[in-house]
Amino acid sequence: MKHENTTKPAKFNRDFARSALKIIYSILTKILFLEELLSALLKASGSYLSRLGKDGRRALRKLNAVQVEDVRDALRKMGRMTLRGVRDKRVAVDFHAIPQYHANKSFLSRIKPTKGTSWGLVQAAIFLLGRTRSFLDVIPVTVKNVAEGFKAVMEVIVKELEEDKLRLVMVFADREFAVNEVIRYLLELGLDFVISAKAQMYKKYKGMLQDVDVSFGGVRYTGFLCVRHGTGAYLIILRKEDGKIIAFLVRREIDLHDAIVLAEMYRERWGIENAFRSLEEFRIRTRTCDVRKELVLVLLSYLLLNVWFLIRSWRKVKLWEFSVSLSNLLDREVRVEQGRVFREVKTSFP
Repeated sequence: MKHENTTKPAKFNRDFARSALKIIYSILTKILFLEELLSALLKASGSYLSRLGKDGRRALRKLNAVQVEDVRDALRKMGRMTLRGVRDKRVAVDFHAIPQYHANKSFLSRIKPTKGTSWGLVQAAIFLLGRTRSFLDVIPVTVKNVAEGFKAVMEVIVKELEEDKLRLVMVFADREFAVNEVIRYLLELGLDFVISAKAQMYKKYKGMLQDVDVSFGGVRYTGFLCVRHGTGAYLIILRKEDGKIIAFLVRREIDLHDAIVLAEMYRERWGIENAFRSLEEFRIRTRTCDVRKELVLVLLSYLLLNVWFLIRSWRKVKLWEFSVSLSNLLDREVRVEQGRVFREVKTSFP
């Protein structure tokens, strides 16, 4: 019995390692090409390329040969591979902005003034929620005002989801999108949505809440109100036991139970926010004046973060162990069919 208990996990670990490295190898070698560049990116993750000295400068020059669409294509391929093995295909779509100070605005979008600039690299990230996490796609957004270009961005996102055989059933959005144009557009689409309401939208209703006493997911709610908003949507207001107000806009009138469920779903959406925090800790930074290189580095950071998510799901593998194994694999310049790659990978994980 003891022998069986130790053998099965060991076999699972070997199979997982071989499968994971097969995915990583088949994707990364199409973009990074040279092990020197990959090595520099792994060393600089979460920091600046410049700290690597000559190695960092060489890696920066090699980025000239890497195209934005090539990185994005590899990111999507890795996302699809992950998606195929997951039954729970719930995804979140959110915008992420990284402030930029470049004079060239061709790749940039307007953002809220942040740290001395109102321009940034904005991406609409499609993220797989659940036990298996992965960025399925990252769409660079060059619309100068995201709120005004919401319709155009939504059309692109719907198309991207359809290509991955996913259907958009509900939109969750931050309060920056709680504007009349966006709400009316979503109502015209007939698409369910949950948009966090601004304080001025619900402050006059605070004294009109119906007293309730319902607990759900460890949270106790003591007040509820559903009222028609001027845009045609419905304003939902929930009061928690500690007096905190949760308010959001939805497409149709709903009862207390549905309101609490939507509030909980909105909270789960924060999985993508946590992924963005991981990205900031993982992101490769540079002081280059070339905004195209900066965008390539940001997308490469998303790709490497996907690799990290994949490896973290196999908890016995440490990042440095993976780096050594992948570097050894690339150093041997294996350029053969996947069957032989498996045999090479197997030697790295006894």
